[in-house]
Amino acid sequence: SSDLTFPGLGQYKISYLEQNRNGGILNMFDSFNTTFYIESVINIDPFLGCDNTPNLLVPPVDAACTGVAWFHNPGAYDIDGDSLSFELTVPKRAKNVTVSGYLAPNDPAFYVDKNYSLANEAGDGPPGFSINPVTGTIIWDSPGKAGEYNIAFLIKEWRKVNDTWILLGYVTRDMQIIVDDCNNQRPELEVPQDVCIEAGEKIDATIFGFDPDGDDVAIEVFSELLTLG
Repeated sequence: SSDLTFPGLGQYKISYLEQNRNGGILNMFDSFNTTFYIESVINIDPFLGCDNTPNLLVPPVDAACTGVAWFHNPGAYDIDGDSLSFELTVPKRAKNVTVSGYLAPNDPAFYVDKNYSLANEAGDGPPGFSINPVTGTIIWDSPGKAGEYNIAFLIKEWRKVNDTWILLGYVTRDMQIIVDDCNNQRPELEVPQDVCIEAGEKIDATIFGFDPDGDDVAIEVFSELLTLG
């Protein structure tokens, strides 16, 4: 990490460039010789006050199975309490330059051995790929061809000033999904109902996880609460 000093007010773009992506990514052309590029935008304005960019708690690599709906949430939160929105974008290889030959993961090209019109998990409709603009949950229902895919999305940060929502900036997440031909059912979670308590009180609750196939289940927790000392 490093400290940055900005010369004055205005909007600034901070970017990161890496020489190569993984080879063999299915939904772009020649991924190994494609640079990895992400960027964040911040707005420096004393009228808006101090600002911290959103934090993303969940790692940007996830696994999926063909024919089974896949769900992912980046675990984004804002330490300032600003509102966040989410939208899909196309991965980039440089500033203002998207990767070549990008296809959405649910493109018909990845379902040539399936009936595309019935390729979702339930078998009653085409496969979908979307992000919830409010919660940030991504749903791919369901993957077709096994292999590696890359996707990207924006987490936009909003602050309400005098009854007007102001866009403070955004961060980009470029992540990888590894799809296997696995005969597997998702584990199920039994989560207690939402509870409201006063500050300083203790919550004692148990989350149960079980697997329809009898596989072992590991439960991971990602939360801003875990960062508080």
